[in-house]
Amino acid sequence: MGWTTANEKSIPEIEAKLKSIGGDMLKIEYLENCLKNVLPNDTRRFVHIKLADLFSGKGMHSQAAQNLSAAAECAVTYKDKAQLFMSETLMWIKHGDYYKADDSFKKALACSNSKEKEVLMKQLKEYYFEAAEKFEKANKNNSAIKIYEKLGVLPFITQEEKEKINSRLIRLYNRVGKIREAMALEQAAKR
Repeated sequence: MGWTTANEKSIPEIEAKLKSIGGDMLKIEYLENCLKNVLPNDTRRFVHIKLADLFSGKGMHSQAAQNLSAAAECAVTYKDKAQLFMSETLMWIKHGDYYKADDSFKKALACSNSKEKEVLMKQLKEYYFEAAEKFEKANKNNSAIKIYEKLGVLPFITQEEKEKINSRLIRLYNRVGKIREAMALEQAAKR
């Protein structure tokens, strides 16, 4: 308990204490104890981001996303908020919770101007494509299908991307035995 007792209130003090703590789980416990104290806004944001990094490194994407959301709430600029909400979106995608990913993506869009929104939409597509390809390589076909189906209904998908998604879906449907779905997509592609 002595290692994780949190009396520090500033970012440099917290960073110094973190260097003296060994092990990610002890660091997580210490940072969570820091959040129980009254901290300045920038320090609270810093602690949440550190926690998100540690949780992400442990594959605990849900906890990482929750901390990124809390960090975004502490952020002062809209640009910073949007970036943190996009990081949260990525964590929800990695966790497999696409509804929460949509929610955090909408928050990121709300903090952005029209130029930034285009960049965020492109980023979201990349996140989904990377996750789907990762599932394909791991032969987790049903997980890849979920993502490609999600991608196919996004309003900002181009026709070329839609064709790419459909061809991959046809292949995956055939792999998992969803012959009707594969045939329906093939018929739709011919029209």
